[in-house]
Amino acid sequence: MKGVPEPGGPRPTSEIASYHAHIYYDPATTRGEAEQLRNWIGERFSVTLGRWHDVKVGPHDQAMYQVAFGTEIFPALVPWLMLNHGKLSVLVHPNTTNPRRDHLADPIWIGPALAVHVDKLPEHAEIENAPPPNTNPVIQP
Repeated sequence: MKGVPEPGGPRPTSEIASYHAHIYYDPATTRGEAEQLRNWIGERFSVTLGRWHDVKVGPHDQAMYQVAFGTEIFPALVPWLMLNHGKLSVLVHPNTTNPRRDHLADPIWIGPALAVHVDKLPEHAEIENAPPPNTNPVIQP
């Protein structure tokens, strides 16, 4: 069957429905930099910019906002974040049916890695497709 790994074989990328990038900041010292990065992302990429969380939320141990995006955006957005994150840490993870594994075993960190409390994440969840974008890009990345 297509898309199903053989026992002991590699997992197919078709497991990935979408991605999240969590942009971490300190409300007292780097929120301005986080705001600038958020504006730049919205100007350049068709993504869904999530709410600001100035306090710890869910498994995240620091203030952050989320950027949700489709698999087709990954090749442009992630390298761009690598070059433009400044002093901020960014966690990029796939969305599969296992949120705990997505955050713990399968993420990419841009900048210093931070604590993520994976015990607050389920090992199984419904697949999370990318939500409709809420940005209107006007600048080429």
